[in-house]
Amino acid sequence: MRSGRRVKSGEGSSSKTERSKEKGEGSFRRAGLEGLREFSRKIVNVDAFITELHEWIEEKLQVPPSGKTKIHSPFQIDQLRTLDYALVGVSFQQLLRMPVSQSYTSSTEPAVYLAVEDFMHTATQRLWETFWDAPEEPENMPFYIMGPHTSASEALSALVLDKASSRGSGGTLPGAAIIVKNGSSGGGGHVLWDHVAAFVEVREDITGATSSTGLQSAPSVEVIGRALFHGLLMLTSRPLAKKPSIHYNVDTAYILFVNSREGGVVRLKGDVSKLETNTDNVYLCAAEWIKEHVEVTVSSVEQVWNRFGNANWGDIGAMQLLLAIFHSIEQCRGPPRNPLAEMAALHNERVQHRLIEQRESLEMQESGETGSSQRSNSLRRSSRLESLEIEEEEEEIETRDHRRAPDHIMKLEPGTILWLEDAHWQRGFQIHEQLGRRHSSVYSAISLDEVGKPLAVHVGAHPSQLEPSWEDMSTWYQVQRQTRVLNIMKQRGVSSKYLTQIIASGRLMHPGPCSKKSPTSRCDHPWCGTPVLVTAPIGETVDLVVEREGLFSVDEALRICHDCLSALRSASSIGIQHGDITPDHVIRVTGSDGYYYYVLSDWGHGVLEERDSPALSPQFSSTAALQDGKLFPASDTESLVYLLYYICGGLIPEFDSMEAALQWRDKVWARRIIQQQLGEVSAVLKAFADYVDTLCGTPYPVDYDIWLHRLARALSIDPSKNELSSGRLEFMAESSGTSAPSVN
Repeated sequence: MRSGRRVKSGEGSSSKTERSKEKGEGSFRRAGLEGLREFSRKIVNVDAFITELHEWIEEKLQVPPSGKTKIHSPFQIDQLRTLDYALVGVSFQQLLRMPVSQSYTSSTEPAVYLAVEDFMHTATQRLWETFWDAPEEPENMPFYIMGPHTSASEALSALVLDKASSRGSGGTLPGAAIIVKNGSSGGGGHVLWDHVAAFVEVREDITGATSSTGLQSAPSVEVIGRALFHGLLMLTSRPLAKKPSIHYNVDTAYILFVNSREGGVVRLKGDVSKLETNTDNVYLCAAEWIKEHVEVTVSSVEQVWNRFGNANWGDIGAMQLLLAIFHSIEQCRGPPRNPLAEMAALHNERVQHRLIEQRESLEMQESGETGSSQRSNSLRRSSRLESLEIEEEEEEIETRDHRRAPDHIMKLEPGTILWLEDAHWQRGFQIHEQLGRRHSSVYSAISLDEVGKPLAVHVGAHPSQLEPSWEDMSTWYQVQRQTRVLNIMKQRGVSSKYLTQIIASGRLMHPGPCSKKSPTSRCDHPWCGTPVLVTAPIGETVDLVVEREGLFSVDEALRICHDCLSALRSASSIGIQHGDITPDHVIRVTGSDGYYYYVLSDWGHGVLEERDSPALSPQFSSTAALQDGKLFPASDTESLVYLLYYICGGLIPEFDSMEAALQWRDKVWARRIIQQQLGEVSAVLKAFADYVDTLCGTPYPVDYDIWLHRLARALSIDPSKNELSSGRLEFMAESSGTSAPSVN
């Protein structure tokens, strides 16, 4: 009896049909691959390819009135920001600098390629180590970088890659490439297009159309055309690979384009099976496939290297290149061990953790659990008492009926003698001239006791003018409030040449008899009871310096950053923040050696405790001040960055609302506009702005010492003469903890 099962009627014919169908599909696939292979052999001339697509690319690049081209960017700003957060603390060291040259010549080309290859190697290595490599089982980077001027390129003279160039251009690689170490490609054999993880076009002329906003520019037709050509070669080679290098998202290719200043990304996404290969005109066929079946996205051209040749790793231009390299690695090795979203979330968790720590610390201080907390609490209680006394005096002022009109505001003429009255003494000062702009209530003067030493006399508003005149209310902060802040600094032993020093304070005495009934009351004389503050040193405000002399030089910009940071460091040592850093609140002073230095003045809005409110300047206040009416530990340094941006030529518009000011801040930080501007002036200032960017809106304290050390080194300041009391400088590391390039 024969074993086996009985075949039902029709079953055999069905199986036969399926086998025939599979055989037919296999034959069709083999025929398709043969056609694709023949197509790949024929498509060798990039110029002929660009000719077929020229009009289509030009149409896509046309800039309508809206300022947006028809070609979208491959990356959204939120994606770049996520990568930025995920890379917090990851250092990208730039080993070779891009050569700085006014023109692109054959002599500079090898150095440009080497700088690009160095950038690509560093980027690939750090991304691999951060997101894919396992610390417990480290693996060598499975990629290497190849370009026309590297030894690898010379060893691989029989490249299949050379057909990316126009005919007659020889066997040199027309750009740089990230190559997968896969079989023969990693052992000195032929490198095929399917071994290329990402390709980099290196051309000096990459910029084409510019949007009507003037903020973004698109690459030229030539650059986009060449990128599409090389992307086509990458996509068509993958189905033909015997040992594929690309395992994920095989229908997508990333092509980077750079020159010695800028760069961007082109991404192609298309199904190669829809490419018509049975044709003699392969260039027309390729163009039609791209027009009909390929999604082409092109980023804007953004700055990557500054004029010093440093790669600004945190800027949007570099972030676009990094994200393209990230996705190229992902195509070869699959999803990362450490996902982007999780790495970015760690940054947010650290911020939240610090917020909780800060809140718990404040609660402990309120309960007085430690000796330092008790001292802080004692200072806070005394500050509250002083504030209450001032508030009570204001209430008494507002009940008086003899309020004087604003046109009775006191103006002092040169030569006027002022006498200040305190509980213990009287002191005279002679007015010399008005300081600052018109309507200012600050004058230069000399003391009658110490003739020759110039001082600044701040004359407050008469108490009766506080309520009806906002201008006079601002002088209350300039005199009474500033007197309080400077007195606290003096009592706590804070002294610095970069801080305003209080010389005297009191109430103005007037000529003739005084009919006041008590030491704290006033008579009807317009001078009686007017508060006065005398400070040192005197100088010219920065806004007037810029108005008269123009932009600051590199050394002066570094100097103002150093001096203001020194002042902020001294004040923060006793928990005081300035809260109102603007160009007219920093003065330039001529030292005894004839050189300028800068003093942070106008401490009337100084923040002593949590309930204090900073001043609101739409152009220079920190984001937290505008949004929440309070300061974070790094808020003053954020305002300092806006000041640096202003004196170095950055444009800060006039804002008609706080919302507009906040939107501007979001844009300039997200697009790294401030860092790009400062990077053209000094690598140190750019790195400082990068550092502050990582702190904006967080409770992290500012490491003043490391930045004062860097600035002092850049200014060639003798450390023994530098005003730093911390012994940490002798042992301080050179890293700021940011991903900014190293500075020299």
